[in-house]
Amino acid sequence: MAQTTTLILLPETAWTNNNQGTAVVYNVYGNQQPAASYYLSSQSLQTINISCLGVTGNVTIEATLVSSPKSNDWFKTYQLVCNSTATQGSQPYINSNAQIFTNITGSYVWMRATIYDFSAGVVQFVKLAY
Repeated sequence: MAQTTTLILLPETAWTNNNQGTAVVYNVYGNQQPAASYYLSSQSLQTINISCLGVTGNVTIEATLVSSPKSNDWFKTYQLVCNSTATQGSQPYINSNAQIFTNITGSYVWMRATIYDFSAGVVQFVKLAY
């Protein structure tokens, strides 16, 4: 049986208001974790698992090819657009309360999860497996 590595790109993250009556929109950056190619140069398939509850924001998976990345070395490999106030039945509304699995192929060194324009809900987790 093959061994699987599972890493947390983003732990449970709940949107918080500023308690002053106005909604605050902000970005959340997860910790970088080694991608599949970090240990096994021939490995290029990663599976991402994202779990959302009432989320409004863009859950983005970013990767880098650099061993010691700076902020401008990251690029988007996948984005899940979530909007808990969108029209019911629309894809952003469905995504806001979903558990999503997707495969990402690429020989990346590091990966991370980022929530851009986070304004509602809870991202229960974002996991990376290979």
